[in-house]
Amino acid sequence: MKDFLLELAKITIPGVLVLLATYYVLRDLMKNEERNRYYATKKETAKTLNPIRLTAYERLALFLERIQPDSLILRVQQSGMKSKDLHIALLSTIREEFEHNVTQQIYVSNDVWIVTKNAKESIVQLVNTCASEVPDDLPAIELSKIIIERYGSIDTTPLDIALNMLKAEVKSFY
Repeated sequence: MKDFLLELAKITIPGVLVLLATYYVLRDLMKNEERNRYYATKKETAKTLNPIRLTAYERLALFLERIQPDSLILRVQQSGMKSKDLHIALLSTIREEFEHNVTQQIYVSNDVWIVTKNAKESIVQLVNTCASEVPDDLPAIELSKIIIERYGSIDTTPLDIALNMLKAEVKSFY
């Protein structure tokens, strides 16, 4: 009986060792294959997604440039306009520009989106603050002067911060 168990052990132990070795080798092969498929899928997705993401960054950069007070006022202000009319037109234009670009948030980082929203809000706040200091019936040029002067006195504007963050994020991808 002892010889039988010894013979059985001689056959069984190498078989179990071969089985374990095969299991670990196959497991590692499967992991590598899964990892390769993951990276291949990610690479294929990047080919499609990168141009869309780049377009989103471009659109947000354009949005930030378009809501710069000097640019915004030049586009919106019309001759004969009163300060109240300009105030309403500026806020309306900012809101429309923002709503036109709101979907871009899914292509940029959360930090960039928050900074972009904050930049927009700071311009809205600037316009509202300046408009509260000017009587409604004054010519729009008076409100324009105050907005541009106040904005020009800021060393680092929220729009500059947002634009720089946008550029830095794009550079980190390319």
